Amino acid sequence: MPRIMTIWLPRWPVQRLLVEQPSLRPQPVFVCRRNHRGLLTVATWAWAMPPARPAGRRPAIEPGMSLAEAMAVLAPAYGSWACRMAHVVDEDAVGDRQALETLARWARRFAPVVAVGPAAAAGSAGRLAVAHLQALASDCLQLDVTGTAHFFGGESRLARTATWTLAARGLHARVAIADTPAASWAAARHTAAVAAVVPRLQPQRQGRWLNRQQRWVVVPPGQQRQLLAGLPLTALRLPVGVAETLVEVGVESIGQLLQLSRASLRQRFDRLVTFRLAAFLGETAEPLQPPDGDALPSASYAFDLPVLSRDLTGDDLPALCDRLVRDCLRPLAAVGKGIAGLQVRLDGGSGRPPTVIDVGLFRPAASAAHLVELIMLRLSRTRLPHELAGLTVEVVSAAPLPCRQQVLFDAASPAAVPQAGQQVAGLLDRLASRLGREAVVEPQLLADAQPEAAWAAVPVAGVVGLPSGRGAGGRVGKGGLAAATPAGGSCRPTFILPRPQPLEVLAIAPEGPPVRFRWQGRLHEVALVRGPERIETAWWRGPTVRRDYYIVETGGGGRFWLFRGLRRQTWFLHGTFG
Repeated sequence: MPRIMTIWLPRWPVQRLLVEQPSLRPQPVFVCRRNHRGLLTVATWAWAMPPARPAGRRPAIEPGMSLAEAMAVLAPAYGSWACRMAHVVDEDAVGDRQALETLARWARRFAPVVAVGPAAAAGSAGRLAVAHLQALASDCLQLDVTGTAHFFGGESRLARTATWTLAARGLHARVAIADTPAASWAAARHTAAVAAVVPRLQPQRQGRWLNRQQRWVVVPPGQQRQLLAGLPLTALRLPVGVAETLVEVGVESIGQLLQLSRASLRQRFDRLVTFRLAAFLGETAEPLQPPDGDALPSASYAFDLPVLSRDLTGDDLPALCDRLVRDCLRPLAAVGKGIAGLQVRLDGGSGRPPTVIDVGLFRPAASAAHLVELIMLRLSRTRLPHELAGLTVEVVSAAPLPCRQQVLFDAASPAAVPQAGQQVAGLLDRLASRLGREAVVEPQLLADAQPEAAWAAVPVAGVVGLPSGRGAGGRVGKGGLAAATPAGGSCRPTFILPRPQPLEVLAIAPEGPPVRFRWQGRLHEVALVRGPERIETAWWRGPTVRRDYYIVETGGGGRFWLFRGLRRQTWFLHGTFG
């Protein structure tokens, strides 16, 4: 009997945006669709880190609402400041679909057959009616785990592993396993309701960060008819008009619909109702289709007999990886593309799960030596299986290679800039492979008056399985934190301390500029003062920060950035110039 696992990613467009731009997590994010009249309607929205709110005031914002209606619902729940700091972006259905297909290739670590699952029924939000966008608006993956679940210790452990692996990469997922794609699709969207009726699967303690709700469920073989009977009709992906007609006559759940005769359903309703019921019960085949488009290359090698990892010399594994990587690069080079991400699977044999490593690149590369170096750096941080039965290298994502003009002279010239950029990209790839992708960050300026909050450490490279570099087509509210231009005065110190250090300062007047101060055991006489510059933080963050900053120059030639806290009238050193 086949077993299908569905991985549902709720509000996938917003999740994709938050993974690529983590600085948007403290803000409400709206992904909107623009109609032919220019009106913006909400396709989906989410607030990853909302402030505390009274119980029962959760805003009921549904897809299909106009953006103005959504703001009118958001304001009473959190306040008008939430509307000012909201981040609004236009829907990119094609980009979301491509990112989901890339994630499907990444998910082949769980099963060899991975398909992009179907979307919800057309018009499920009530006012969404763009056919070609609905064909792209999928938010789930479906995997055939018939022969792979035992590698992970059973179906329950496989579902839990898939949930935790995606959560570690910043993706919230609901996972369900059932006999048919339709049944697993329905169970993934109602995990809490299914877990309440599935025997021996009550909600468990899944850790502090997964303890809020049931995120995975397994429907025992042959029991989807009994255990999923209480789910609503929307779980069958029926059109809204058909579902509403059935509700009017008293049919509100799948179990009630199954009690009706198929002949009467075909006479009164569209054939789609009986087809969905047959697919739900497994009476009609519903094969999984891999992602469309050009298939990305992969290469594998199987040993005649399992080889002990300790018997491999230091050159055997690099030579084998080099051979497989070159086989993957050959078809890509013919079309001018390079590898942007690849996956290496080491088959341990003896019924053990494969060891999988992901290698993501800052820029697409076509150098086998560079790619093999990155693979070996990742393998040095990975515990190899005791036995090695085979090795597979699969390209997860590919991108066109940048065209560079040859440099005629060795002198520094604008033509040499791409070469320097390529060297920097190679350095970032090696650092990410050795230290981890989360450890390689770059500072990004934010529009915030408070110096400590005027920057954020943003990962240089994208998350494995997702393409990086989403276009900045959004609009940020007045209180937004994701602007690219800094706020505040133009004169800022070269070095800012992680935490302001308290100082002993002598001033002529209580609210006047400093005359001398003591720092690091030395007494500094102030020769020149510039200021004050008053900085206050936003009131919705909590206690208001009010400071008067001064740029002071001492008799010894040093320049310092001092401020006086207006609440307690205490002095601090916040930075130095040079």
